[in-house]
Amino acid sequence: MKNNISRKKFLKQGATLFAGTMIGSAIDFSSIVYAANYKPIRMMYNENPYGPSKIAQRAMQKAFSESNLYTMRQAQKEFVQLIALLNNIDKDQISIGFGSREILNKAALMNGIDNGEMISPQLTFEAINNYAKNAMNTKVNRIKMDDDINIDLDKMASKINKKTKMVYVCNPNNPTGLALDSNQLESFCLEVSKKVLVFVDEAYHEYALDGNYKSMSHLVNPNNKILISRTASKVHGLAGLRVGYAIANNDITKRLSSYLTGSLNVVGLRAAIASYNDKNFQAFSIKKNNQARKIVTDHLDKKGIKYLKSHTNFIFLKTGMDINKFQPAMEKHGVIVGRPFPPYKNWCRLSMAKPEEMKFFNRGLDKVLSI
Repeated sequence: MKNNISRKKFLKQGATLFAGTMIGSAIDFSSIVYAANYKPIRMMYNENPYGPSKIAQRAMQKAFSESNLYTMRQAQKEFVQLIALLNNIDKDQISIGFGSREILNKAALMNGIDNGEMISPQLTFEAINNYAKNAMNTKVNRIKMDDDINIDLDKMASKINKKTKMVYVCNPNNPTGLALDSNQLESFCLEVSKKVLVFVDEAYHEYALDGNYKSMSHLVNPNNKILISRTASKVHGLAGLRVGYAIANNDITKRLSSYLTGSLNVVGLRAAIASYNDKNFQAFSIKKNNQARKIVTDHLDKKGIKYLKSHTNFIFLKTGMDINKFQPAMEKHGVIVGRPFPPYKNWCRLSMAKPEEMKFFNRGLDKVLSI
């Protein structure tokens, strides 16, 4: 057949290829290979660039052996017990969701079923607002940020009316990275929760080590309408496995759980159990995140570029360029940055990658902004 290659011809071609490789190495062939396999660095989804811990990975591998069984129920029970222990609360105060996104959506569902309006900051994580508006046809009253682009709690409280049944607060906030003063937020929660449900989204709880931050989970009791959500997607690096949980009083938890789909899997739950027990990996992730963030903020300080103090694994910086132009420009320099967050269109949300990768952003930023 014409397509057959003789052994002699094959060896001759192999020798030619080998020679070409030797020549290629002399002209930095490695750079050609790098270019062919190159992928832009992800700095847009607030992911943990290190992925799950080794301990969590081993737990996942072990969980495959029980993936033919309905053991996710037992794994869920064990995860609830662990979260209760870690937070010093009763297990009946915990609901497990398919990521914290499901908890956000189902809280919006509950509010919609009750024909209630919602209050939410102008600039925040949009999942709950989108679900409330698009799926439940709920009116969402958006409250402008204060002069420092922080959540204005006083304005939010002043906008509560007879139709309001839920107030959403993301703390630390996404995309700003700012954490509210804990005393002010506590006073807000105690007062407002007498009237309506206060949903405090603590997705970045583990990163917020500053003394100004405090979780509101200690306020959960039968007398307060307070719902806290957290996720295993960030510090734990389990974004693709979808594990999150809510903390609330027994009445709220019972109702919320009745709407949750139960779409959990044993691999994700076993990974979460292992990771929440792995304090070393959590400390490692936080340390590396802080190192990466400092590399960028030091550079921004040097260049005189404004940014907000972050308590998360991302920062919000003012580029002065429309984000729809800044995004593709940065991608040409090997970095994918966050989406638009109107009305702050000349700001950019930048997720932290590995410390050594943040230098790519610094170099690209200088070229894009000509600084």
